[in-house]
Amino acid sequence: MPVLFLHGVPATAALWKPVLARIDRDDEVLAPDLPGFAAPPPEGWNPVKESYVDWAIAQLEGLHERGGPVHLVGHDWGCLIALRSASLRPELLRSVAVGNAPIDPHWPLHMLWTEWMIEGQGEKLADLLAEKNPMHETLLRLGFAPEDAKNNGFTFPGNARRILSLYRSAVNVGKEWAEDLARIVVPSMFIWGERDLVVPVEIGRRMAARVGAEFVTLDADHFWPVEKPDEAVALLKRLWARAELRPYTILTQPPFGG
Repeated sequence: MPVLFLHGVPATAALWKPVLARIDRDDEVLAPDLPGFAAPPPEGWNPVKESYVDWAIAQLEGLHERGGPVHLVGHDWGCLIALRSASLRPELLRSVAVGNAPIDPHWPLHMLWTEWMIEGQGEKLADLLAEKNPMHETLLRLGFAPEDAKNNGFTFPGNARRILSLYRSAVNVGKEWAEDLARIVVPSMFIWGERDLVVPVEIGRRMAARVGAEFVTLDADHFWPVEKPDEAVALLKRLWARAELRPYTILTQPPFGG
């Protein structure tokens, strides 16, 4: 069964390199860069959360057509996109594994997110992140791979402003998307860095409870795919084995709309 990996902000698909090197599957495995993060986005791209969800669903549809129901994995913004895609199109999926991003109506925006909401100040901050790359040291402290820290999603031309637009579109993401998490009925697992300073484990536990998912922590900061790839792959393989033993009923029509 195929697998789709979705990275978050400000990572690129390079986040998954340690995991991909260890999963050893014969099925199709896809770990694309989010639009705009390492190459120009499609012409006319509108960098809001709905666009990224639509893009992810298109990836799932292609994988499903070629190989059947998909194992979906997401981290950070990839977690948000994966959960929203799963809540809208569960018939495309065999399992979901996500971590370290909030869909919770009571979670306050983190400091950087709050600053991005301020007109003018947000634009200046985005341009600073693009030009001087002050995120480098922060990413290293959060567990980001040193070789990828200098070439993160803020550094691709124009993408810092796209990331700004994405975050501004999601200021109410908890209120808009949390209730629909209950639509996810495939085997699911939330994997969280125990020491995450960006989105604490308490948020992950509450989200997992909404889905009825297994919740597992790793001795890691925010970027567990890089920090603990062996442990992460062991968890993914356990989830996939359980999901593949479960009878799968193909739905003739998507049960939910956008």
